[in-house]
Amino acid sequence: MSLRARLRTFIILLVAVVVGVLSVINVRDAIETRLNDALYLATSNAEVVESFLIPLVNEKASRRIPQPQTLEEMKRVWTQIVELDADLALFLQRMTGGARYIVEVVITGEDNRILAASLPSRQGQKLDLPPELAQFTSRTLTDRINEIVSPNRDYRVTRELGLQGQDDPILAVHVIVSTVLLRNEVLPQIMNLGLVSAIALLISVVVAAIASRWAFKPLARIGEVIDRIARGETAREESRSVSREEAVVESKLSLLGKQFQGAQADVAELRSNLDQLMDRMEEAVFLFGRDDRLALAGRGAERLLSRGRWEVMGKHLHDVFPSSTEMGAIVQGAVHVQREVRDRPLVLERPDGSTVEVLLTVEVVEDFPSRERAGTLVTIREAAPRRQIESQLDISTRLAAISRLTSGAAHEIKNPLNSIVLHLEVLKSKLHDSDSQAETELRVISREITRLDRVVKSFLDFTRPVELNMAVIDLVEIASEVATLVRTEAAGQPVEVVVDKKVETARMQGDRDLLIQAILNVVVNGVEAMTNGGTLTISVEESAGMWLLKVQDEGAGIPVELQEKIYNLYFSTKGKGSGIGLAMTFRVVQLHSGTIDFTSEQNEGTTFRLRFPRDRSGQSGGASDAEERAESRMGANGA
Repeated sequence: MSLRARLRTFIILLVAVVVGVLSVINVRDAIETRLNDALYLATSNAEVVESFLIPLVNEKASRRIPQPQTLEEMKRVWTQIVELDADLALFLQRMTGGARYIVEVVITGEDNRILAASLPSRQGQKLDLPPELAQFTSRTLTDRINEIVSPNRDYRVTRELGLQGQDDPILAVHVIVSTVLLRNEVLPQIMNLGLVSAIALLISVVVAAIASRWAFKPLARIGEVIDRIARGETAREESRSVSREEAVVESKLSLLGKQFQGAQADVAELRSNLDQLMDRMEEAVFLFGRDDRLALAGRGAERLLSRGRWEVMGKHLHDVFPSSTEMGAIVQGAVHVQREVRDRPLVLERPDGSTVEVLLTVEVVEDFPSRERAGTLVTIREAAPRRQIESQLDISTRLAAISRLTSGAAHEIKNPLNSIVLHLEVLKSKLHDSDSQAETELRVISREITRLDRVVKSFLDFTRPVELNMAVIDLVEIASEVATLVRTEAAGQPVEVVVDKKVETARMQGDRDLLIQAILNVVVNGVEAMTNGGTLTISVEESAGMWLLKVQDEGAGIPVELQEKIYNLYFSTKGKGSGIGLAMTFRVVQLHSGTIDFTSEQNEGTTFRLRFPRDRSGQSGGASDAEERAESRMGANGA
């Protein structure tokens, strides 16, 4: 609604309110005046009838022989006098002849039976008592108007007569007042008030139109100047004379118009530069304004979202990232608490049904120096390219560090290990004919020594390609075996190691020994982190077409400042740690075309997630076959 329309509406409403209030007051006064007149007239007539009736009854009762002695005899005498007196009936008829509002005057005895009335035909009938007129006068204005305009209703004013000292009356005088007569008196005044109100409102409309036109005449010219500035036109010089105030305002508007046009050009150039910059970025970048509506979007959004970025421009944050999705819940939660999210791993499902692993970053853009939120920057990038870059940098760091250790590590580790293998073979030959239980334990020891030998070799050959003994293995079986190996040590914490089998089997192509060692490193770290005990859970499930193995502990968590260093070779947070375990795990996972990431909360625990490709070859063969082949090879090497 325009300012002119608002001014007109205000004037009309103001006049309407004033007229309405005055009309209500006048209607109330008119009704109250007529009601007071009716009440006064009815009360006066009742008193006149009472003053006429009392002497009449007393005089004729005194002439009775014998005189009534009891109250019942007195009631009977009074009733007969009233019923038989012709002068009383004539007097009542004259009372109602010229009285306004009054339709009937009656005198009743016991049980409201009519003894005398202004209408002779009513004598002997029973009177249905209407409500008292005093009750009508005490009602609200709305109720009074409803009663007056409603169908005929009667009200009464009553005067009761009885003997002195007696509570029960013998006779009652009723003056009946009709609302029809009140309506005939009040309606002409109400109609006159309505006519005056309508005329006043009509005048107010005319006055409002004239006043608004006169008041906004200068503003119309200023509006034209603003419209020209908005269209980018310069102010035109006109010969028409204007007031001094108008000239000053137009001059300032012209100056503001030039500044506005310059600012528009700067904004257009800045937006163009931002669009070009965001188009060159590989990431999908979304910039939301203070009102949480999308202001800018990079070309990368089309690649990740599989739809044009112009389809979502101007839409609200809730529409672009709905809370029903995992990504939407994280984005809206970060905006709500104004907390940044950095490189949160997620699986993004595209509209075509395909999935892609991404890293989500949500940054709150602040307005300085007030530090109020000026917008939100959401960045989504594919996780695979970043992992490849980080992997290459990590491997180069390891190569430089391992080159300084390989010369001495071989003699320090391999010689004692070979000696243990030789003595174990001697012990096998001596226990050749012993019970099968001892042979089983020796086989376990041999297998673990073999795996340790391969770990040492992997460490020494970190700079050389590792030969993988690939076979079809069951990741669920490996998780159960790791849990069995670590339970004895974990019970001393005390830590309960639980395997959550969300799938029955998880077949993949892999090197059994290396995977056991890689998973065991993560599990042992989790057990050692739970100094106060608790439950460590190893679970295997399917996620986005891959096998996901999770190791979740209830330890103290990894400090934020150390989370980027835990995969570094020789970096350890434990006093006796070698700093090789997680670095080895990282490389083994990569060698199996997998990924590893983690989340950690202070005093709540850490969850490692290892993802491996599923076996698509359809090959058969159990993990036990691969294990026997590995043992035979390592046994030959040890011999």
